[in-house]
Order: sequence, then structure tokens, then C-alpha cells
Amino acid sequence: MKRWIFIDQFRGFAIFSMILVNVCNELPTSPYWLKHHDYGFTFADYVAPVFIFIVGFGYRLSITKELSNKPKNEVRKKFIRRYSILTFLGFIYGHFDFKVAVWDALTDIGIAGLLMYPAMKHSGMLILLLGFIYVGVYQIIFSFTSYGQWLMRHSIDGGPLGPLSWAFILACGAYYATLFEKILPTKTHSLIKDTNNSFTNKLLFKWFILGTLLTMIGYLLAHSPFTEINIPFTQRGMTISYSIFSAGLCGLSIVIFYVANEIINIKIPFINTMGKNPLILYFIQAILIFLSLSLLPDFIKNSQYFHYILAMGILTACYVVAKTLEKRSIYIKV
Repeated sequence: MKRWIFIDQFRGFAIFSMILVNVCNELPTSPYWLKHHDYGFTFADYVAPVFIFIVGFGYRLSITKELSNKPKNEVRKKFIRRYSILTFLGFIYGHFDFKVAVWDALTDIGIAGLLMYPAMKHSGMLILLLGFIYVGVYQIIFSFTSYGQWLMRHSIDGGPLGPLSWAFILACGAYYATLFEKILPTKTHSLIKDTNNSFTNKLLFKWFILGTLLTMIGYLLAHSPFTEINIPFTQRGMTISYSIFSAGLCGLSIVIFYVANEIINIKIPFINTMGKNPLILYFIQAILIFLSLSLLPDFIKNSQYFHYILAMGILTACYVVAKTLEKRSIYIKV
């Protein structure tokens, strides 16, 4: 069995970009596009959705494969355990600061995974519908209660209710996987390349159209020329416009990766390596960022190009760890 390259490359791109953004977001001299802002949409705001989107994609493929050869109860326990552990690791990562710090990628992935589990083994439309329900409920609470104002002043990434909105992005990744399953062998769902170009072309067309529609819907919710609706992009607020727009961009991105990796046969080896141990790299980069910002003097941290130097240093360190683990066939998962 040969693994699909685009999945590994997309996952590796997500963790590489997340480390880059996490470093640069902490330094004052970093360019606008590598930092998070209360409102708007930059490359930094695109990265976390990419990570959660590919988690959703893999989630669906994994649960389908597991259900094909294991009892339902065993599969349920496995995935509930997996996403519960990720949630708890997110609490540790955020040092149990339930007001702000824990609401980061790990916690959001963990809770979103638990929220989406009831639909994950069913049809793609049910998965997408549940995702829309979650993000719709979140937006109603954000807009029509004091939660939105509190969140924008005191928390990040949607705060305690943010996983409702992140769940939509995860659901979109899972929905894309349900379309992808149609070009896999129906009995085993093994990741074996399909040689039928007509199926592949239909898949890419559906992915592209859906990604375009989601991007347009998200944009119009924020900048509609036809109505008074104006729900601004904000990753801090995790508004519905941001979630739908970013999910659409992720959908378009996976089309690019599929074409580049599977059709044109372009592959960046170090990206593959970065994507094979994302959990351990996520904690290592956090430790390295903390030590760097704590130990280095301000005049170095405020120098013009230091953000690039530090980012490349931490990325290199993470790559060395990832490559060492890869050579020893060590893959740390939950």
C-alpha cells in the first residue's frame, strides 16, 4: 500500500506554518501578515484552520478504516479517548488558564473532535450539517449575548465556546474526506492510488467548487454589498464569516496540494518529515519560544530581522527532532 503524498505534505505544511507564525506573532518587528490581529485576515489567521481541516480529513478516513475491521464499541472508545487526551494536553499546554491560554489549537481540536464524533461515521452531508449547526449556534451566542464583547476583551480563538466554531472547519475537512473516499477501494478504504482519471477529475472539481463557494459565502458575510450583514473576520472572535471563509481557503489549498503532489509529482521531503510527529513538535516549539523570549535581551528581540532568525532556528531544531524520530520509526500519537 502506498500512502497518498498530498495528505502528508498538507499536514507537514500546517505544522511548519504554525511554528513560523507562533514564533513571529510574539515579536514586535514581525511583518503584519505573520501576526494575529483582532480583526482582518492574514496568513497567520489561515494557518490554524489548515491544521484543523487536515485533522478532520484524517479523522474521517481513520474512523472509516477502523469501522471496517473492528467492533463499533472499540472504535468509539478509541476516538473518544484520543480527543479527550488531546483536550487534556491542550489544558496542560495552556497551563490550565481557562480564561485565555488553554483555548489554543490542541484544546480546540480535542473538543471539536468530540463534538463531531456523533456524525463522523455517517454521510458527508450529515457531517457538514452538524458543522453548520455548531457554527450557527456559536454566532448567535456571539452576536446576541454579552459573550462576544467579553471574548474580544478577555480571551482568544473563540474562548470557551470557540470549539463550536472550530468544529465547522474540522467538519469541512471530514466532508472533503467523504468525497475522497469515493476514489478509494470500497472494501478496505486503503490509501492506494486510484488510476481512474475521471474519478480524480470529478473529485478535484467538487473540491474546487465547494472551496470556492465557502470562500465566497464567508467573504459576503463580512463584506456583503447587497445587505446590511457585516460579520467581520476575526480569529479571536471565531465569527462565522471567518470560519466559513477559512474553511473554503483550506478546501482550495488541498486541491493545490493534490495536483502538485499526486499529478505533477512535486514533493518537498522536509515537509513530510515535519508532519509525522506534529504533537511532539507542537510542545517543543512552545518550549523553545518560551525560553528564547525569557532569556534573550530586549535589544535582540526588537532587532529588525530577529523574527526570521529565531523562526528559522526553531524550525530547524524541530526538523532535527522530527528527522531523528522518523529515522528511528518513532511516531508519537494518542
